[in-house]
Formats: sequence, C-alpha cells, structure tokens
Amino acid sequence: MSSSCPFLEVSDNSSNNTAADHNFSFTARLETQNTLSITMPSFLITGSSRGLGLAFATELLKTPANKVIATARNTAGSAGLQALATKYTKNRLVLIDLDVTNPTSIKNAVVEAEKHLPDGLDNLISNAGIATDPLASFDNLDLDDLKKEVEFNTTTPINIIRGFLPLIRKGNAKKILVVTSQLGSIEIGFHMVNLSNAYSVAKAALNMLIRKWSPVLKSEGITAVLIHPGWVGDTDMGSSIADWVAQNAPDLRSVPEEESAEGCMKVLGKATLEDAGLFYNFDGTKIPW
Repeated sequence: MSSSCPFLEVSDNSSNNTAADHNFSFTARLETQNTLSITMPSFLITGSSRGLGLAFATELLKTPANKVIATARNTAGSAGLQALATKYTKNRLVLIDLDVTNPTSIKNAVVEAEKHLPDGLDNLISNAGIATDPLASFDNLDLDDLKKEVEFNTTTPINIIRGFLPLIRKGNAKKILVVTSQLGSIEIGFHMVNLSNAYSVAKAALNMLIRKWSPVLKSEGITAVLIHPGWVGDTDMGSSIADWVAQNAPDLRSVPEEESAEGCMKVLGKATLEDAGLFYNFDGTKIPW
C-alpha cells in the first residue's frame, strides 16, 4: 500500500517485538491454511448488536461445530441478532443481554452464560468500544470525552475478562481476543496527525493493559491477543473518519466487515500461547507497538 500516511501500512518487523516474536511465522501459517476451519466450540462476543461484533457472530456461525454466545445491551433491539436467531437453533446461538459498563449486568451475564457452557468458555472476544469526536484537535479536545473514552476502553475489558475468567479457565482453548486499533500504536500514532486523538490515547492504554496482563494469563494457559480489525469504513465508527482518510491516506482500503471478521477469526483460531500479548492486524501481520 502506498499512502501519504506511510505507517498506515502495517509492518511485522517492529523492533519492539522480541526475537522470539520475529521467529514466529504467523502470516506464513495463515497463508498456507486459507481454508482454515475453526474447530474450537464456544465463543462469547461483547458488543455484537451491529458492526464488527455482529460480523464476528455471523462468521463464526458459518462453522457448524461452533457455539456462539452473542451479547449486547439489548439483544432484542438488534435486528441483526434477531435475524441470526431465526436462522440458528439455540444450541448454536445464544443471545444474552449484557451492559459492559454495569458490573451487575456482567455478573448476571456470566451466570446466564454458564448455563450454556458446562465445559467452560473457549474463546472470549472483547469487542465493545467507543469513540466520541474523532476529528477534534488537541486544542479543542473535550477532556470529559477523553476521560470517557479512556475509562470505557480500558475498564470495560478489565471487567469483562475478570468476570468471565472462571469460565475461560474451565474451557479447552482458553483464548481471549481483544479488539483494539493501530491508532493505539505509539509508532504509527506519530503519523496520524489529529485523527481520533482521544481514542488513540485510550487504545494505547488498552494495548499496554493486555501486554502487561498477558504473561499472567499465559501462566494459567490462557492466550490473550490484541487485534486491529482494519479500517472498516462501513461501520458507524469507521465512516466517521472517512474525510480524514480521503485527505491524508487516500490509498487506505476500507475493509468490508465480512473480510475483517474472517481475518480476525483466523488469527484467533491459529493463536497459541506463543502469541500471548502480541498485537496483530486482521490479516495476521504484526503491528509495531
């Protein structure tokens, strides 16, 4: 990709990754297994009412062996989830209301999920996130918005992961996929001037959170991985920066939801403990910190 914002082209040669990271040919493995079938049975997704979360659920349900628990604040109000519910039986798709900002709601969702997961949870996908004013300069940045974004994008994954950890510990695959953004990359952020400033700070904090937590989880046999889903221009969040992209990175391709979801799920499917705490693009390439 040639772009006026060159670091929008993700590289897997970051000097910040360890030597072991470089020796791990993740992309090569993906390229040799384009027909990968995800065999891990259970997946729980947050923020699945629309956009990428809904696309994740749709993608995972294509594999008959998978059981998907899709959560959202109001699953009954999601036309997309309700459409899936008419297509798949309850032993394949379970809808659970979950407000990721409410500790009581999280506890209730864990109790409900446990009824459907007697053998534990294999894969937790932390997808919920917010962005307020993506084009606000630092001169005009509302500090309340900054606080809101940092709080939501960091404390929400903490509460979700902590809440579902007992089920993950019982599961077979023991994987956590945390949706983040390359906007949270310190190296890439330097080249993305006045784009989603508050969101970038929040995602950088999220990246460090998972980077620091991952070795602790790894000691329990749990793999936690960060994923950048690409610029998905058709979502509400993605479309909000379309003008910036047109002016500053005109060659940046908008990734369709379906392609992003497929790529992210392939990364999840192939991730092992060797990948704990690493930061991947949806196509399997590594993103610099």
